[in-house]
Amino acid sequence: MVHEKENVVFETGEVKAVNANFVQFYNDHLDLIMLMTRENPTALNIFLWVVKHMDTRNALVVSQQTIAETLGIHKNTVYLAVKYLKERKALTILRSSNTNIFAINAQVVWRSTVAAKRFAHFDAKVYISDSEQDKSIFDTQLVGHAKPRPTKKMRTGKEKPSKEIEKEFEDLNQHLKGN
Repeated sequence: MVHEKENVVFETGEVKAVNANFVQFYNDHLDLIMLMTRENPTALNIFLWVVKHMDTRNALVVSQQTIAETLGIHKNTVYLAVKYLKERKALTILRSSNTNIFAINAQVVWRSTVAAKRFAHFDAKVYISDSEQDKSIFDTQLVGHAKPRPTKKMRTGKEKPSKEIEKEFEDLNQHLKGN
């Protein structure tokens, strides 16, 4: 099945089928989800977007600006919707300097095993927007990978050509001109 994957227990060689790529909503908090559909559909949309992108520990590092751009809404709308979600205890915002870590309430929705709920360990699944960067993230060869720096062997085109290269260039030009 698409929603299952097989894990091999290396000690025994046993193959176990486990759920993958799923979230579970708890019945006793479905009333909150239904309330959001009536009171604040935008907040529900943001909540479900965070749930979709969160890691297996219910966390996602993302700015409100990035959420606004992704969902095509104004940043102030995101701010008000997040305030609503925090008041309803649907999520918490943890801070690390200027970084927002959205943590979904594990009593409402959960993505991992019950045993993992007891820990607050974050690997950080980060979602960023190009507009918040000093330099476009698309200037890199791959997002998350820096461009290689020019070495002495690599020419950037800004160096002055050596006397040998200038001489070869002059000879080539004269040859092309027929002299």
